[in-house]
Amino acid sequence: MTPVKFMSLRSGWPYDRQKGKGTRRLSRLATNIGWQLAPRYMIGTAYPKADPALEDVYLGRGLILIHIPKNAGTSVEDAIYNYRVRHRTWRDIRDSCPRAWASLPKIAILRDPVDRFLSAFDYLKSGGRNEADRRFAARVIAQRSIEEFVDRFASRAGFRHTAMRYFHFRPQSDFICDAEQVMVEHMIPFPKMADGLVKFAGVAPGALAHANRTTGHRTRKSDLSPDTLDVMTRFYAQDAALFAQACQDWEATEAVEARSET
Repeated sequence: MTPVKFMSLRSGWPYDRQKGKGTRRLSRLATNIGWQLAPRYMIGTAYPKADPALEDVYLGRGLILIHIPKNAGTSVEDAIYNYRVRHRTWRDIRDSCPRAWASLPKIAILRDPVDRFLSAFDYLKSGGRNEADRRFAARVIAQRSIEEFVDRFASRAGFRHTAMRYFHFRPQSDFICDAEQVMVEHMIPFPKMADGLVKFAGVAPGALAHANRTTGHRTRKSDLSPDTLDVMTRFYAQDAALFAQACQDWEATEAVEARSET
């Protein structure tokens, strides 16, 4: 008996289309199981992939921006590069773009860590930007209020380590520091972002548009209890110190410039 020869997947036969649907269903099932049983692994799969064009983007602009999530980085990417450099740590950039790293100035925008934490929570709870954001929010934030989330964050080390592995809750120090050493030349305080981009990146005044904006409810510091604020400050102590240093350096530079103009 002559064996039956099935046509390739490109044939469009119902059998093959059904097989493709089955493969997609299995993939979705594996993703669902992964987020339920191994969220830290799934977070790792969401990290940026290698981008062979990235070094030329940096070299062409003459500047490296380390894009820290929830520090208006998407807006800044648009203003500086008109290209998605994505959330990469200093090590990622050094290893993948060695010529650019060795030769170009580096900048990063630093934000008050409590403000950043609250912005990240609201942003992810409202749906975030992509499927990974939605999966993370469903698995880790779920229906918790900010107070409930922070209480669990403080009391359960495993939960905290999972949350802090995701881009938006990952410490800013992870992106720009090697232990205690800051690996960028210029830290721009978030409230001075527009002025800093004019000064260090040559961005035209008024060119910065707010992309990737959080929609819906916005949590404020005034909404939180002192204990909740203390937890955030305690677990992001290095970020608080970096932000304070960025503000102090900016004020010192402004004072010097003001004296030189008189």
